[in-house]
Amino acid sequence: MSTITRIDAIPVTDPLDVADRYGSSRGLVPGRAAVLVRLETSDGVVGWGEAWGASPAVKALVDELGQALVGTPLRPSSNWLTGLLQRSYHYSSSGLHVIAASGLDIAVWDAFARTLSRPVHELLGGPTRARIACYASTGYVTPDNDLGRFRAVLQESADAGYPGVKIKVGLGRASDDERTRIARETFGPDAVVLVDFNGNYTADQAIRSLEAIRAHDVGWAEEPVTPDDHEGLRMLRACGVPLAAGEAVYTRFGFRDLIAGRLIDVVQPDVTKCGGISEARVIAHLAQTWNVRFSPHVWGGAVSQAATVQLLAGVPTYPHTDHQPEPVWFEMDRGANALRDELASVPLHRDGTDVLVPQAPGLGIEIDEKALARLRSDR
Repeated sequence: MSTITRIDAIPVTDPLDVADRYGSSRGLVPGRAAVLVRLETSDGVVGWGEAWGASPAVKALVDELGQALVGTPLRPSSNWLTGLLQRSYHYSSSGLHVIAASGLDIAVWDAFARTLSRPVHELLGGPTRARIACYASTGYVTPDNDLGRFRAVLQESADAGYPGVKIKVGLGRASDDERTRIARETFGPDAVVLVDFNGNYTADQAIRSLEAIRAHDVGWAEEPVTPDDHEGLRMLRACGVPLAAGEAVYTRFGFRDLIAGRLIDVVQPDVTKCGGISEARVIAHLAQTWNVRFSPHVWGGAVSQAATVQLLAGVPTYPHTDHQPEPVWFEMDRGANALRDELASVPLHRDGTDVLVPQAPGLGIEIDEKALARLRSDR
């Protein structure tokens, strides 16, 4: 059996000029960043993972946690993460150590599937779809928040044919209403329009905003309150707008009450922070058990995208059979991001705005070593 012989943590970053920065109601980002995980096996196979963000602590934790995997048999198993959480229960089941573990888990899946010459989705139970519908994640908050510029950015995605769009809101009731109205006008009456507050409101502020934008036929309201404000989510259930959350929630334990308490309609784990593919798969099963939608958050680079596609390839259309009212969505980030656009020499394949499920071994992409050398922040 193949064993893990080496693990390297590689921080990568794509800084943005001040004038080009974008973000959410929480603030603008100085650039895009991640920690890539390179895992090598005794057979010479290389697997890649991605951990959220650029914190030096994540790199250190990948190095630390990875040492426990070096010399062990190559096999993907959620038992490893469960053991980690049990041993480090003083640190809780969230935070940077889970982010680091997420990158390691993805790398193990990639290497294991490559060793077997199979795509990851086959090892997750087999594909349920050959293509995945994408919505355009765009309409970010910008330094000037010029509405003309906002409309033009949305028009680019509408012209590209995206059947849905997600925009950033959370800047105040009047602004939320205006931005959502522009999105609906730009994409038309049949498109899906989603809004993302990034948890910038108290419950009473979110209620007032949702009352204002409900007339624009909003598909879901994402993180209208902070992730830990479960009572606030419960207060918002009466607003008549579907609620989504999960990008800032970790492991199945963080999602348990959100799902079982029917506090959200759309479950949104991020594979680069929730515990990797292994844990995201369990969260998908929880969503199916409670009959709520599953639509992962995707903000990272090429590895994050590829891992999410492999996960979604095997998610059932439950409870639908012949007639599916709405697709299982993939979030296609449209912001400037070299980690997404340049790191893969063999990227994901597209057909129009759909992503095609890869049939190549592992995650289905290949890392461009020259681009990696250019983008790594520790060079």
